[in-house]
Amino acid sequence: MMIRIGCGVLAAMALAACGGAGEGSSATAKRAVAGDTIPLAERRAIGAELVFVSERDGNSEVYAVSPAGGRPRRLTDDPAEDFAGPVSPDGRALALVSVRQVGPEHVEQLSLLSLDGGKPAPLGPASARARSPSWAPDGSWLAFESDRASFRDVFRIAPGAAGAAAARLTEAPQGSFEPAVSPDGRWIAFATSRDGDAEVYVMRADGGEPRRLTAFHADDWAPRWSPDGRAIAFLSAREGVDRIFVVRPDGTDLRKLSAAADTGADRTERSEADAAWSPDGARVAYTLRTRDGVSRVMIADARTGAARQVAGIDRGQQPAWSPDGRYLAFTAADAEGDAELWIARADGGGATRITRSPGPDWLPRWAPAPRG
Repeated sequence: MMIRIGCGVLAAMALAACGGAGEGSSATAKRAVAGDTIPLAERRAIGAELVFVSERDGNSEVYAVSPAGGRPRRLTDDPAEDFAGPVSPDGRALALVSVRQVGPEHVEQLSLLSLDGGKPAPLGPASARARSPSWAPDGSWLAFESDRASFRDVFRIAPGAAGAAAARLTEAPQGSFEPAVSPDGRWIAFATSRDGDAEVYVMRADGGEPRRLTAFHADDWAPRWSPDGRAIAFLSAREGVDRIFVVRPDGTDLRKLSAAADTGADRTERSEADAAWSPDGARVAYTLRTRDGVSRVMIADARTGAARQVAGIDRGQQPAWSPDGRYLAFTAADAEGDAELWIARADGGGATRITRSPGPDWLPRWAPAPRG
């Protein structure tokens, strides 16, 4: 089996930190500036801010910035490399993964960071792998993957309980990865290699015998629930290249998301990643990559698969929907190959650059605008 799963947020970060989609394309996101952009007054009225990872100060730290631009506020200041996970359902905290090298040991710590300020509060013990956090819808607990008791398994922990221990939910020697909590909090989808290659499973939120959703002699991974809980998007290598597929939680109605007719040699020149459901579940944004270094942010109709590109961006990735579904944040490389934050409208127009820094800015998340 090709090891392609279990890296969670860290895999995406490594790609973005290398300057976006690659250096092979002469096209840049800079072209979008000359066309339609979102007016400043409209961006000021969005009512949310962007939380992201930046290396502008020489280390991976977490920052927040208004869609109107301006000077970002720094949320972490740690010798460790800090990486943003998902924002809590109430919008007040961020699941954080901090990575440090302690002598020959690689150590990761899952923490909770208040978006109002303060130092991160550790969640569970540090280990060589502690990543892929996913919130329960009421914010009372998180699922995550860790190697504290095995090669990799799924755990859950309640962040508000003092001294709370993490409960182990899976026991598979081959590893279980990338948990995703369902919108109703009753189920956890995850990938596991217990069958020889990675497949997508679903289990009750308190553990128990999992139910297998996919069965193919190629890896399936990175499950993402639709907002209504009636579908799960995931990545699959079953066509010889990474593609987004959709399946019902009972394993029926499996289909490829994209309606594009890829045939012949072109089929292996294009891969998909970063599936993100819109808040109303009507669309899925994703990254479309080609071997010549072009990386486009696409927006697909979740029912028909018909897709359109975010206009003017040929080196974009990591799309994230605003809470109201009207805007899409993403990362795109500038003319020098440096990753920056952009936003666009939900129809793919109005691509507008938000950050400008000498170091990469990447992995955007949306959070409520600061109070007061």
